[in-house]
Amino acid sequence: MADWKQISGALVRIAVGSRTNVWGVNSGSNIYRYTNNDASPWVQIPGALSDIGAGADGTVWGVNSAGNIYRYTGDQESGHWKQISGALVRITVGSRTNVWGVNAGGNIYRYTGNDTSPWVQVPGALSDIGAGADGTVWGVNSAGN
Repeated sequence: MADWKQISGALVRIAVGSRTNVWGVNSGSNIYRYTNNDASPWVQIPGALSDIGAGADGTVWGVNSAGNIYRYTGDQESGHWKQISGALVRITVGSRTNVWGVNAGGNIYRYTGNDTSPWVQVPGALSDIGAGADGTVWGVNSAGN
């Protein structure tokens, strides 16, 4: 196994868009962003999420325990997060234009790029999904396939 460096903190979900775009969620649904300083690695971001996705271009999306979907707006808006219609339990972000999610029933959705009509269902059933910046998407289903 490769060498691993332990970073202080406690998370249950983690998302990495790049070396400088690392986000996590703890068991209390608190959101953290990596500071790029291992001595003081995490800054808490307002909000509460159960899963989070981060893209190489800095795009960040999340879902909360109720299935609500949010896109991070940072300092652009006072609330930090913009709710996007729909309901998901897992979300992944490869880039601004490559956002995918899975709902509680295992249905797969791809972001359309249009917040007014944000999701198109993709055939299949998954329990978790991952997307890359180059458009690559992988998933696993409830049987582990």
